[in-house]
This record gives sequence, structure tokens and C-alpha cells, in this order.
Amino acid sequence: MEKLLLALVLACQPGDRLWDLSGKLPRNLQFIDLVLSVDPIYTRLYIYAPGLPSEFQQCCSNKPTSVLRLPVGDGRFCIRQSQRQMKWRIQAIGRADIES
Repeated sequence: MEKLLLALVLACQPGDRLWDLSGKLPRNLQFIDLVLSVDPIYTRLYIYAPGLPSEFQQCCSNKPTSVLRLPVGDGRFCIRQSQRQMKWRIQAIGRADIES
């Protein structure tokens, strides 16, 4: 029962996609930059951590391309489209964080 509740909390909302980068990112990476492209330009993509749909970041505010900087967390993200027939593309850019 406990595992089922945990799975529900960590899941994406119905209709949203789970994007799992957990095995592909370096362990010390704290932030990831995402280059997002949408078509048509009036559509939106919403990206949030699983279980936290109210804390989303959106793209692209009537621009064809935008960059979002997200905390990596556990390396999993949920993606929601504003329209069913839209096209989108995401490129992840991981950089080591610079400390001074």
C-alpha cells in the first residue's frame, strides 16, 4: 500500500509525459538548461517535477524557441502540451556548476 501511494505521488498528471534522464545525467549536476522549440508558436509546453504539477515552468510565450533552466532533482520531469497536435523538440544541455 505504501509503495502504491509513493508511485501516485511521484507520477505525472494524466495525459502528461514522463521524461526520465536519471540514468543519463552526472550525479553532481544541479541544474539543466533545456532548449525548447514549439510549432505553432502560440502553443505552450509545461515542465514540472513529478508530483509537483503546481510548480511548473512554461515555454515559449509566442516565440518559436526558448531556454529554461531547471533544477535536476532526481532527473525526472513531466511534460504537458497545451494542444494535442502541436510539435515540439527539447535539447538538454548539462553543464557543471561553477563555484567561486
